[in-house]
Amino acid sequence: METGYDFILGTPWSRRFHNTEADWATNTLVLKTKCGQTYRVPFIGTTATPHPDSPPSEPFVPTPSPTITVTSPRQFAHFIRQDDVTFFTVNVTDLLHYDPPCPDAELISLEPDPASISMALISTSLPPSSVKSTPSSRADADAKELARYTADLEPAVRDLIREYHDVFPSSFSYAGIPPMRDIEHSIQLVPDYRVHHQAPYRLSIPEAIELKGQLEELLRLGFIKPSKSPWGAPVLFACKADGTLRLYIDYRGLNRYTVKNNYPMPRSDELFDCLAGNRFFTKIDLRNGYHQICVAAADQPKTAFRMRFGHYEFTVMPFGLTNAPVTFQRAMNDMFRDILEQYVLVYLDDILIYSRTLEEHLRHFRDVLNRLRRHGFYAKLSKCRFAQHKVNF
Repeated sequence: METGYDFILGTPWSRRFHNTEADWATNTLVLKTKCGQTYRVPFIGTTATPHPDSPPSEPFVPTPSPTITVTSPRQFAHFIRQDDVTFFTVNVTDLLHYDPPCPDAELISLEPDPASISMALISTSLPPSSVKSTPSSRADADAKELARYTADLEPAVRDLIREYHDVFPSSFSYAGIPPMRDIEHSIQLVPDYRVHHQAPYRLSIPEAIELKGQLEELLRLGFIKPSKSPWGAPVLFACKADGTLRLYIDYRGLNRYTVKNNYPMPRSDELFDCLAGNRFFTKIDLRNGYHQICVAAADQPKTAFRMRFGHYEFTVMPFGLTNAPVTFQRAMNDMFRDILEQYVLVYLDDILIYSRTLEEHLRHFRDVLNRLRRHGFYAKLSKCRFAQHKVNF
């Protein structure tokens, strides 16, 4: 590496031993514990068997000795920003109890190697082989999910959901959005707009790993594509309640020059007035709702975002655009216009069906599913609730 550092060992790690030395002639790490024991641990890729104070059975060809230095936090922060630095996390807990015989350590990459950073750990087990998703495997996954979430339902409700199982896929892609739709998101700019592009925000190690995984998934689904647009918004993350990271694109620069659409959004108090006297409720949550609306081809370059992994733009409507909620609400209202507030309420990607009797509810439910199928919208089965007396909406 051009930084001159081939490996970084932290001070807390070194203090666990009385003395730690790298024997590059034998490709082993010498660990001397405070109680006087000495262990020799083979480096990754070597086949030496670790025995306390025992030399290797065969001589090794000496290798050039790299520089190993304990760094300060400031230096470490500098290294991880370099494009040519590979970063490793090392689990050394088991080295204190490293008794022979022991299989060779394997280096397992947690993510495919990115251009600037990778994470790895030392383990004695091999990584699981990756299985490419096939249509049959997806169909099996859909069938298992369908059985799991419909097992406790009334038979008539369960049969109806199975009849419209294609409305509840485990995933969908850009290719699954019907081309005949007259719904797409456009971005109209004020006359005196200026193209906005901004330097990427700095990301932490976990955020960089999460971002790379999400980019690969969005590319695979066709929701984004490489961009040469002069526009470029930075990305950032927020921590969700369950501890996972949610990706956001900071479109404030684009939104500043976007003409605002004043299409009215529903009022929650008016919606709930329609529910009095009804006993059966079904809530349908659309899967990645915004991503089911395409962005007009001429406006896709305006959605461009940039980070150290590249420059991309959206083919589907992303979160964060100023008029995105209005576009989605208009699409839902157009699809259900003749039955709104009769037995259907819609607020963005949440659809509520309400009825007085189960027989009536099944007719209403079928009508909604038929419209979703006809217009090519998909629901997330795990977040839906069917024919219940009480639901959260």
